[in-house]
Amino acid sequence: MEKLIVKLDFEDFPEEYTSRGANRSPPIRVEGLIPEIKSLAIMVMACPEEGASRVAWVVWNLPAVPQIPEGFPLGGEVESPLHAVQGENDFGTVGYRGPGPEAGKPEAYLFRVYALEREVEIEAGSTWDEMIMAIRGAIKQVGETIAFAED
Repeated sequence: MEKLIVKLDFEDFPEEYTSRGANRSPPIRVEGLIPEIKSLAIMVMACPEEGASRVAWVVWNLPAVPQIPEGFPLGGEVESPLHAVQGENDFGTVGYRGPGPEAGKPEAYLFRVYALEREVEIEAGSTWDEMIMAIRGAIKQVGETIAFAED
């Protein structure tokens, strides 16, 4: 399996991409997509220094593009800034939830991008587990990166 290169424009979260700021999903660059890719899926995991990791964003049926723009609104099926379907995160909302660590308790956010040979056929608002089950057998490439948030 050929690896994807996933990049953010930062290593430490700017405030606008945190839950204390504008809570905007950040732009994500994807390099090395192979020609047969039909869609992308993204899973973002909040990983505190202590305690359990939580899903912060799950989105699928993104077009196979090298730049995922910032600013996806909350909601199941969205048309802007790109067409996509979003699932429920572990914070109880459908869409992106940026970091909001407690003082002195930094969080790492893992951004994993799956490049798929087809679109995903599950309903908006589905969970991360349901998305992972739905993409089995369709994954052609995977890549990830990490960013950090600290208050």
